[in-house]
Amino acid sequence: MSGATDVVVVGGGAIGCSVAYHAAKLGAQVVLVEAEQLGAGASGALAGMLSGQGELEPPGPMLELMLLGRERHRELSGELCESTGIDPGYVWDGALRTASDEESEELLAAAYHAQRSEGLRVEWLTGDEARMLEPALSPRVTAGLYIPDDGQVNPPQLVQALARGAVLHGARVQEATQVTGFLVRDGKVTGVRTTRGDISAGKVVLAGGAFSKALCEQLGIRLPIFPVRGQMLVSNLWPSPVKANVWGPGNLYIVPKRDGRVIIGATEEPDVYERRATLGGVADLSRTAIELVPKLAESLFVGAWSGLRPGAPTGPILGPVEKWEGLLIATGHFRNGVLLSIVTGEIIGALVLQRDPPVDISPFLYESHLTKGGC
Repeated sequence: MSGATDVVVVGGGAIGCSVAYHAAKLGAQVVLVEAEQLGAGASGALAGMLSGQGELEPPGPMLELMLLGRERHRELSGELCESTGIDPGYVWDGALRTASDEESEELLAAAYHAQRSEGLRVEWLTGDEARMLEPALSPRVTAGLYIPDDGQVNPPQLVQALARGAVLHGARVQEATQVTGFLVRDGKVTGVRTTRGDISAGKVVLAGGAFSKALCEQLGIRLPIFPVRGQMLVSNLWPSPVKANVWGPGNLYIVPKRDGRVIIGATEEPDVYERRATLGGVADLSRTAIELVPKLAESLFVGAWSGLRPGAPTGPILGPVEKWEGLLIATGHFRNGVLLSIVTGEIIGALVLQRDPPVDISPFLYESHLTKGGC
């Protein structure tokens, strides 16, 4: 492949496909390149929770971004399905955080008061009230935090819908195309080198998840990104023992899907590059999930997998880099990549067209991470 375009997007996960969709929708000529297949990275290995509040993020810019991210999913869901013919599988049945000891109760109580002070919808439940909401919960559960506005989506379908939407707006999508470096002239990034030829572009958007770091090093940019392996497993039980996204100890979560699958995740293993799941990881997830929802012991084991999430010490990195004109970064979303995919695409798409983004991105700029000691 060779040629020129307004913007080349590197990375075909939820973030990259959303950037391509929004930039193309605004009128830019877009080429999206993916080293493997669309959604082959972290986006294809996520449960798809839309946890605007369920992550218990304290008040601040990150919480504001997460809440906007959830809102954008609600706003775009109908349009995506109608225009592309692909149903991303949105479900808005809420989330339930659970506590089973004094320490976890105190954590939930602090989150409850913080979210109430922000005017967010959240309900405090006793253990018995939590079991009234989700009868399959273990008697060990002593309290709960119910978040009615959180939801979920199916990440593979979301990726495909965003990619198809981008193509319908004129974007070109090239899979099995690895970016090996950048085209540079006079301190400006003018395109990328790939295994299928050079692509010149007015803007280059780097949305390669945990693998963005190695590419940036070619430009002397030290991204504070590191892979965090998240192992997950899926079982099958119909009807599902839970309705909401249910969180347990150690950030374990159980996400019921409409087709009878129950996704259980996830481990958090920093600086691990192996994408295969381990027997120990699957055993830990199984044991903890069954302790939280005993009915899951009857579910059929379907499989296990893992993904390398792009971790960053101080949150996602979004926007330009002062030293390199023409380069935009969109990575470091950790386990909130799907939640933040739509709003990130909107932000970067606006920057590509030199428009104002929908939110103040100054806390998420590369230079802000430098001042916070993230690099």
